[in-house]
Amino acid sequence: MKTWVLVLLGCMLAATSHAQTRRDVYEWTDADGVKHYSDQPQPGARKITLNSAPPMGTVVPSASPSGSTTSKPAAAQAEYAALEIISPQNESSFFEPDDEIVVRVRSEPTIDEGDRLVTYLDSKPLGDVNQTEHRLAGLERGAHTLQSAIYGFDGKEKIRSAKITFHMKQPTAGNPRNVGPALKPPPSKPPPR
Repeated sequence: MKTWVLVLLGCMLAATSHAQTRRDVYEWTDADGVKHYSDQPQPGARKITLNSAPPMGTVVPSASPSGSTTSKPAAAQAEYAALEIISPQNESSFFEPDDEIVVRVRSEPTIDEGDRLVTYLDSKPLGDVNQTEHRLAGLERGAHTLQSAIYGFDGKEKIRSAKITFHMKQPTAGNPRNVGPALKPPPSKPPPR
């Protein structure tokens, strides 16, 4: 029964501090010996004045088990709303073997100093960590994939981008009319008469 009284008191204190207009709580004990709390005065109630509560959203430091108040605050962990590869576009094609492909990565919010951004080309890490731009040249012909991920200081993955696929195609050498469906069979000789 004492637990629900404490819960009730906690709720009333929270409501009182949230309202920031009333700072008085009244305490009284009924005929059965049960303590009651209210923001309205009751016959025989004792007035308790609460101290001003800190503004909403303020973090109040808790006491450490050793009693020391000089403990180092825990580092805030960044939470990412988005991570995306904005260049190149998914399913884009490049036709020149010497084309330079610019890879650009965007995160929201920006990378926290304790986190690592890694971009992968064909599942292999690309360049240095925390780079948001890479330049690729001399890639082999075929399909290639790009994907980025952000890891926390503990090595756990926080967010991963969608996988992007792009294609390296090389121009056809020679006369393109002499290959494929455009190729016509040589004219046949008319049958002898």
